[in-house]
Amino acid sequence: MFAIDFGARSIKVAKMIKTGNEYELDNFGAILSPEDSIANGEIINPIIVADVLRDMIRESDIRDRRAIVAITGQKVIIREIIMPLMDNKELLGSVMWEAPKYVPYDLDESIIDAKKVEEFKAKDGSMMMKILLVATPKSMVTPYMEVLKKVKLIPKVVDIVSSANIRAFSHELLNEKSGEKKDGILIDVILSIGASNTIFTLVEDGKLKFNRDILMGGNNITNAIAKSLNISFSEAEKLKRETAISADTGDKEKKINEAEKHILKVMNQITKEVRKSLSYYKTQSQKVKYNKMIVSGGCSKINNIDKMLEEQFEIPIIIGNPLDGIRINESRFDMNRIDNLKESLATVFGLAKRER
Repeated sequence: MFAIDFGARSIKVAKMIKTGNEYELDNFGAILSPEDSIANGEIINPIIVADVLRDMIRESDIRDRRAIVAITGQKVIIREIIMPLMDNKELLGSVMWEAPKYVPYDLDESIIDAKKVEEFKAKDGSMMMKILLVATPKSMVTPYMEVLKKVKLIPKVVDIVSSANIRAFSHELLNEKSGEKKDGILIDVILSIGASNTIFTLVEDGKLKFNRDILMGGNNITNAIAKSLNISFSEAEKLKRETAISADTGDKEKKINEAEKHILKVMNQITKEVRKSLSYYKTQSQKVKYNKMIVSGGCSKINNIDKMLEEQFEIPIIIGNPLDGIRINESRFDMNRIDNLKESLATVFGLAKRER
């Protein structure tokens, strides 16, 4: 499937072809997002974004006219709800009656969808089902549609970033056949630390269980470094990527430089919010155990971030690699470029893996 990821730092496109159980990269492109055009999952300037996307698609020689995109942000509501078992024809109508409990904005101005993820028998013997409810204001999706229209693309699917990330790292996630389940519920964590936001996703048996969008990311670090040292954003970005943070955050005697100070400050703010979400989910579900955390996004390239997070959360930390399990023809693609970008490719590759 032909996929587009509109990131605050960069816009990525990819197309995958599936043969049997394997995926092969058919096409790929990436370009820096125009300044202040995309932030926190929202397209602020559709005209300039469309111009950049049009040029990239032309240069990448992509011929597909139907594309999948993904949305995220604090306005996107994702909730797992429980309802009596019913067929798919009745599902959406029944969900609309339940939606006001979870959706804080006008339903008439919203886009709402629901999907059955599990059937189970309640204690009283009645058959129930777990539903994944997704809702967003139409005003958030409209700019995406404007961009696609301007570049003469047809939206095939509007997905959510968390679902794309789950597909991107499916090879790293626990599932029912893994044989790794013990007493209680094992949950995997995906932490995607992007430029303007951090997407926190909890996964059980490969299914999305909980999602939260934290409005803080790599740009907060870069801006703080730039302001503190009176240097340009690009110089601060380079310094951020060259700085190794202390794995031992409890070492009060260690002297740290200005860049590391700001990296640690922002990362501590992010981990504080993540810890709140981990604690909240544990209070909602019995016998939850966190299995591992998969870290992705541009900030996962920060030196020693895995060691810092492991010390903070005391669970195994993996730097996710969305290239795993994907065949790439090295004679067609610049492998150095793809390898340098791989931490930021999870969403677009996960979207491109969607089968319908």
